[in-house]
Amino acid sequence: MEQNGAEVPAGFAPEEYERVTRAARLIGKDPQAFVRDAALAATEDPFLKALQHTGDAVTRLAPVFAAEEAGTAGPVASDAPWPDPAPMSSHDLQAAQHGHAA
Repeated sequence: MEQNGAEVPAGFAPEEYERVTRAARLIGKDPQAFVRDAALAATEDPFLKALQHTGDAVTRLAPVFAAEEAGTAGPVASDAPWPDPAPMSSHDLQAAQHGHAA
């Protein structure tokens, strides 16, 4: 495709390439150098670096979660129910209902 006499690279719509061209001109670069620098900067993004290992983690953890859902997970340190972290008496409940701190 051509835009204003210039060839629009594959992968860009004409209006997208126009935005890239304007941004490149603002910082004094040609569009190719601008896109290259943006791509290289993106590879240094911590979020993208973390995503690199996500596939491996999902593959490793999928059987664990599947076993948990199926109820075939290995023994837990204690099969006893979890203790109530904040046991409340009926007095505490009535105080909370009436706006008093417990």
